[in-house]
Amino acid sequence: MTELDTFPPRHQKKQKRRYRLTRRGWLAVVILLFLVVVLAEQCIKDKPQEAIYPELIGNVAVITDLIPSEYAGRTGIKRTIKWIVIHETGNTAASATAENHNSFLHSEKQMNNTTSWHYTVDDHEIYHHLPDDEVGYHASDQLTPDGGNACGIGIEICVNDGGDYQQAVDNAARLTAYLLDSYDLGLKAVKQHGDFTNKNCPERLREGEHWEEFLKQVKQYL
Repeated sequence: MTELDTFPPRHQKKQKRRYRLTRRGWLAVVILLFLVVVLAEQCIKDKPQEAIYPELIGNVAVITDLIPSEYAGRTGIKRTIKWIVIHETGNTAASATAENHNSFLHSEKQMNNTTSWHYTVDDHEIYHHLPDDEVGYHASDQLTPDGGNACGIGIEICVNDGGDYQQAVDNAARLTAYLLDSYDLGLKAVKQHGDFTNKNCPERLREGEHWEEFLKQVKQYL
């Protein structure tokens, strides 16, 4: 055997070296693609979702009548939606319907009032006041990161005398389920106003097992 026979030819060494480099290169490409996908998914999660404007929830009409853009209640702040925050209006006057709450939010005396929420629900209709992807001040926690204002859609349930409160709650459950589905959220995203502050709201739903019953209704409509 000659010395030449004991070693592979030079061109074979080069081929083997190129193979090792190619294998390492593919590994680097795979790792790079993995990092791109992970980072892209994270960026998508952190981007504000595009707002929806429902016209009908079940057989209940949704009237979109956005608060004027020049009002203080229109923050213009876009955000990621993480919560559906349930409230009750606390106003038992017979006139305290969803329509009248909408009129209140549009009144001139509200121009400089930052208080605002996204939906008001009564026993026969729903009013939509703010784009879902815009911050409203309804959860009493200012702009706390991941808080009710910063990341929550505020829903007010009417408790007006003469109205069918249970039907209003059912309508709110249907709306909540619709929003959870639309924004790819789970049932754990349904929160009470009282989860973000010490306020006892939604007062009636917090009594006894009413909150658990409400969540069951939401789950039923998902």
